[in-house]
Amino acid sequence: MRIRLGRDALDRLRVALTRNGSRETGGQMFGEQLAVSDFRITELTVQARPGSFARFIVDVLQATRDAMSFFSRTQHAYRRYNYIGEWHSHPSFAIEPSNVDAATMRKLVRDPQFKGTFAILMIVRLDGDVVNAHAWLFDPQGAEHAVSLEIMN
Repeated sequence: MRIRLGRDALDRLRVALTRNGSRETGGQMFGEQLAVSDFRITELTVQARPGSFARFIVDVLQATRDAMSFFSRTQHAYRRYNYIGEWHSHPSFAIEPSNVDAATMRKLVRDPQFKGTFAILMIVRLDGDVVNAHAWLFDPQGAEHAVSLEIMN
């Protein structure tokens, strides 16, 4: 699987990471399916309320509003535009899922109300002016693995 991240999304990440400093922050990723297993992030949300030094908690109300807004703008064309997953920062830790992160994603994709076939978790950190990021796929059948994250110009 390949996830493409545009410069606009990268710039949005850089601003959010700079603003929140040592506090974890995050949001959702929505995107367009370009081909089988090939997705471009078209919208990256940033939660208004950041986390703490070592924890980020999703604001479910904001996440719901952000999702409804995205689906409205894309005219509910779910086969082309859809939820891709979650992102959050690890400003003080490795850019890989913690045990809590992995458990949260497993719970998300195994929820009977989850309509997707997968969810991506992207972990990011600002090192100087450089945004470093890695992404992982989680699916309801239990698959978990790193995915290719490509920064587009």
